[in-house]
Amino acid sequence: MDPLAGGEVNIGREWPTINAKDDEKEEEASTFVDKKILRMMKMMGYQSGFGLGKNKQGVTEPVAVEPHLSKRGLGLEIKNLDYSKEEWDYSLDKPTVVEKVSWLCSEKVLELSEDEMVKWPREGKPTNNMEEEFNFCDKQTLHDVLQGKNIFDVLDLKELCQARARANPFETIRSVFFMNRASLKMANIDAATDFMFTNINHSHHEDSGPYYFADVCAGPGGFTEYILWRKKWMFKGFGLTLRGDNDFKLTESLCASPVTFLPLYGASGDGNACSPENISDFSEKVLFETENKGVHFMMADGGFSVEGNENIQEILSKSLYICQCLIALEILRKHGHFVTKVFDIFTCFSVGLLYLIYHCFEKVCILKPNSSRPANSERYVICCNYKGRENVESIRIYLKKIVQRLWELKNDNNLDVIEIVPLSILKSDHNFYSYVCDSNNRIAKNQTISLQKLAAFCRNPLLTEYRQEELRRQCLDYWKIPDKPKIPLPKYTTENLLDETVENRELLLVQPREIYSIEQLQTVVDDLNDWHYALMQCKRATNICNFYAGVGLSRVYRMQGNKWVRVKNLQLVRGTLLYGELVKEKCYMEESVGKVGYKYSLHVIDALRLGDLYLTDLKFDERIKLIKIYCKAINYEFRTNSIRIRPKSIHDLQSLSLDLPLTKDQSSGTYFSPLPVLGYKVNNEGFEVNSLLLLKTGQHQSFHSTYVLRVQMFLEGDQHFSLDSLVELIRQKRALL
Repeated sequence: MDPLAGGEVNIGREWPTINAKDDEKEEEASTFVDKKILRMMKMMGYQSGFGLGKNKQGVTEPVAVEPHLSKRGLGLEIKNLDYSKEEWDYSLDKPTVVEKVSWLCSEKVLELSEDEMVKWPREGKPTNNMEEEFNFCDKQTLHDVLQGKNIFDVLDLKELCQARARANPFETIRSVFFMNRASLKMANIDAATDFMFTNINHSHHEDSGPYYFADVCAGPGGFTEYILWRKKWMFKGFGLTLRGDNDFKLTESLCASPVTFLPLYGASGDGNACSPENISDFSEKVLFETENKGVHFMMADGGFSVEGNENIQEILSKSLYICQCLIALEILRKHGHFVTKVFDIFTCFSVGLLYLIYHCFEKVCILKPNSSRPANSERYVICCNYKGRENVESIRIYLKKIVQRLWELKNDNNLDVIEIVPLSILKSDHNFYSYVCDSNNRIAKNQTISLQKLAAFCRNPLLTEYRQEELRRQCLDYWKIPDKPKIPLPKYTTENLLDETVENRELLLVQPREIYSIEQLQTVVDDLNDWHYALMQCKRATNICNFYAGVGLSRVYRMQGNKWVRVKNLQLVRGTLLYGELVKEKCYMEESVGKVGYKYSLHVIDALRLGDLYLTDLKFDERIKLIKIYCKAINYEFRTNSIRIRPKSIHDLQSLSLDLPLTKDQSSGTYFSPLPVLGYKVNNEGFEVNSLLLLKTGQHQSFHSTYVLRVQMFLEGDQHFSLDSLVELIRQKRALL
């Protein structure tokens, strides 16, 4: 029976009965009080409207519960952060989704000699006072932003995160399906600059791909993850970052394959980008991998914890600033782009560095993207169209000397490089000086408002930023990022790959037709224009030409007979299915005369699929073009103990009579073919040739018809076939064309 429906209720043997119906109205009026407790209080003599106690002398109003701003103990008072019910004026910060990028154009190269520039640096006692650094901003504005940062001194990390989560209009964007928020920062910067990084081919028409990039001081790799998600294996990257907790962790990505990205750690192996030795080693290897042309763009996102020293973050980061800029000047190709994170740009050192970089590119800008939390000092310097090493050589060498000097002084507490460009020169360039001051004032004022907002949201835990969800939706749409959650990649096997790619699996088991004589070949090859040939290491008794399937990073399988066998030390992009020959190559080293090394290399002949790209119905020359890009993208000479990958050299059959790239060892009778050199500090490379593979590649030949119609001729011990007779046959057929 419902006790509130009326009648007598038996509470317990020791308790008297009460009439619940008499108190119904009172309980309805006090629904915020637990009804069971109220009845217990009645049985102890409580009467509504009177206080507790023998003489009803207790308080009649509920005891007020004071909210606490932290769990650091009762009675704690935090200056300027007492609890309040204040409101926030949301008109003070007006977030916009489409950000205006204001470019500063550099009309000419800085025409100064090294002898002139070497007089510029000024050394002195390290300074930890930012209050006097108002040469490039309004004095009151600088004071306000420094005062606003004091909130970081009184709040612990948990309190700060809680307030920021409610105050930042863009906080709910988070990382979507990427590893961390850094990926969204790069997506934001890319969109704000009209995708000048991922649409790099617009400014490099002569390059067929892959497009090269570098990611410096950027572990765990959010910037790279965004690039590889957007452009897949068409982009190839190189990384330099500290080993350890902040290392690259791209293998944890749920949306991008790290196969086309190689972390390098410098000569010392620690990944310290401030080490001159590491910078030189990284630059040398990147230039080697890019055929000495350099990368198309470089990203730098260096930073470290400055907890308790937020006001001098710029001073503490000066070495990081200049080293990231030097690396860019070392490894960028002409017309390349550069983006680097900085914090405040108030000191003469930072502005001097910006001045030098500004003269190395056609235009630069300073952007505080929406994805960067508004209360911090972070901003990005974006540099467009590198003028080329030959045009900025004096600046590059000068920065190299400054980096070396900072490295020498890294443990000196009494001496530091204070200035690298005289203040008088910085102020004499009116366009540059005005741009920096305007940028500093604007960003500092917005940051001050955001810091005040953060403090208000700390004082009033009931405040929330009502615009978050709508801004999230609009930003993702503008950045062209789908709103998807983090979902672990499903298990992927060779069976899954074949189901998606091949209609008839029996096709994969078709062996090449073997030709034993020139007469037999004449009946097969009717039109020379329809055929290509490839030199092979395959012997009649040893078939080393197979299908290879990539189902995730190093999970690569080779089809042997009708079984898939795991291949060690080889990485392919997930979803790849290609046809190739595993070749043992000879490499003649530069350093030691006569020294020969051996490397295994996968020579790719043809492909059904490269990652998510299907090639099945493309023409042969289109497939070969994509295969060349793919092999360049995933092959790294500095990835130790790995199988190399390169496109098989395939030639028009009619050219065989003119230039056959073979030499014969008279003592052994074996043939040898040279190869394009891939190895680092290697003079020559080549491999032993035992057969020729002929491929029908006419206008209408899909992968399937080219594969099924292939023909193989072996050079070993055949009485009816010789290279000379083959060359003569081709010469005769050419004469008939």
